[in-house]
Amino acid sequence: MAEFRLVQYDPAVVYKGIKSFDCGNEMINRFVQKSLKKRIKNHLSQAYILLDTAHHEQFSGFYTLDTFAIAREQFESDKRPSGLPPVVPVVKLGMLGVDKKFQGQGIGKRLLRDSFLKTAEIAKIAGCTGMFLLVEKEAVAFYESLGFFRLKESDPLPMFLPIDQILATL
Repeated sequence: MAEFRLVQYDPAVVYKGIKSFDCGNEMINRFVQKSLKKRIKNHLSQAYILLDTAHHEQFSGFYTLDTFAIAREQFESDKRPSGLPPVVPVVKLGMLGVDKKFQGQGIGKRLLRDSFLKTAEIAKIAGCTGMFLLVEKEAVAFYESLGFFRLKESDPLPMFLPIDQILATL
């Protein structure tokens, strides 16, 4: 049985299984294997990783957060929160992936819950209106089930979850 530990990614550490990580999405796999370390070292993102402690700290999942801003016009007028400035501060969920060996066990939701906790901390320290992400079509229903709503159409699809909804889930 897998047991997990969630830690902040450390670019100085070599994580077991990171080069063979496979979440079923080639773009995310490539990001983990070729770009994750560089983004963290350059302070462009922060990453949190899930290690399978039952299998020698195996890299099993992760997510990244970035500071970000979107234009107020990104929101459809009927879903636009009132009082937004022209440039809206958000936390961007840049990437999220769970190795195929562990999918279907609620691990993606566990990672998201942790990202919500971090977003709440950021909102408390510096302020933000919520979480923003870009979603590929096959993941839209998953994020909608968590309360995210679509912004103006494009591909990948931008989605948003207001900070009040994040706080209400914690």
